[in-house]
Amino acid sequence: MGGPLAAWGSWLPLHALLLGGVGSAIIIWSAHFADTLLHRPALGSAALLDARLYAHSVGTVTVLVGITAGRAVLILVGVGIVVTCALAGVAAITVQYRRALAPALAPLALHYVAALSLLAAGAVLGYLTSWADRRGAAALADALYLAHTTTMLWGFVGTTVLGTLAVLWPTMLRTKMVVEAAPWAVRGLPLLLVGTAATACAGAWRPAALLGTAVYLVGACSVVIPAAATARRVPPTSFATMSAAAAVAWFLVCVAYIGVGIALADDVAAARAVIHSARVALAAGFALQIILAALSYLTPVMLGGGPATTRATNAILDRAAAYRAVAANTGLLVAVAEPLPGQVRLAGAAVAAVVAGYVPIGIGLAVRRVVHPGPGNAPRAEAHTDRGGRAANQTEEP
Repeated sequence: MGGPLAAWGSWLPLHALLLGGVGSAIIIWSAHFADTLLHRPALGSAALLDARLYAHSVGTVTVLVGITAGRAVLILVGVGIVVTCALAGVAAITVQYRRALAPALAPLALHYVAALSLLAAGAVLGYLTSWADRRGAAALADALYLAHTTTMLWGFVGTTVLGTLAVLWPTMLRTKMVVEAAPWAVRGLPLLLVGTAATACAGAWRPAALLGTAVYLVGACSVVIPAAATARRVPPTSFATMSAAAAVAWFLVCVAYIGVGIALADDVAAARAVIHSARVALAAGFALQIILAALSYLTPVMLGGGPATTRATNAILDRAAAYRAVAANTGLLVAVAEPLPGQVRLAGAAVAAVVAGYVPIGIGLAVRRVVHPGPGNAPRAEAHTDRGGRAANQTEEP
């Protein structure tokens, strides 16, 4: 699962995306969905959320600069800031959970408590990995790298995404949640945590990765199976829903690939190489694509402007939705297919990047549609017929 994009080298762009972009998005998502699930304001409200978001960004930049420049003090300071922000989020949601006014869905918020706790643990493991690397302790660094990567990707990001989709997926499809979705997701959370922990210990005993992977995938099925039942009833047709489904598929395939690869590796260094070879698939296929899906869905909601405007902005972001989703994922699949020639994989990567690039363009067009409707979007009169068969004019919002 390497490909031409693997030549990014790739620590800096990868961590800028995952720790910076995805981490910031998860901080926002966790607060928003905790509010929705618990029907109770969070501790510190929006002020604490803003402080956490800004501090996390500062911590991320400090870590990136420290690693790139080889400054141990900056690395330690940046990791400390990230850990503090994560633990502040844990405290805020925990207090909010204890005061919850919606007990039926409240346990789903525990996904965010667990995910933010794993962010703190993963950040510490990342610091220890760099510390071991600087001291030439290669075997220890490789073992810590396995623990850091699985804790961050499977634990922090994976737990957040799966927990959120349990509620968000039927909302994206504009249908009701199946009855078993919430209780299954709650029961699946311990399996996700046990699977993450077991795989994180694979540096000490590699067969643990196989056990951890199996447990994690069973936990993921607690979300995927109800989601699939919902999709059979109301098939995904928007770019957001198709991309979210593809992102989860990439993630689960990568989890299986990495778990089996670690278990079968000859040594810890080879196990580290297995994760390294899947980093593009995880970053672009899973992490970046789930962000693009979320932006495509949430942008019309955030822009507002009334039902007609929301339909218009949705139409902008869903232009050629099926083509874009298929083309982007096919291009990415070609890009990470090692047996193919380098030029072919590079072409696949270019196709995926160009197609995915419509999302920010579409967001810009949607914002322009709301801010500057233009003469073509003025209210128009439409003929309607009342119960007596008489025509009546009614003005529709743009």
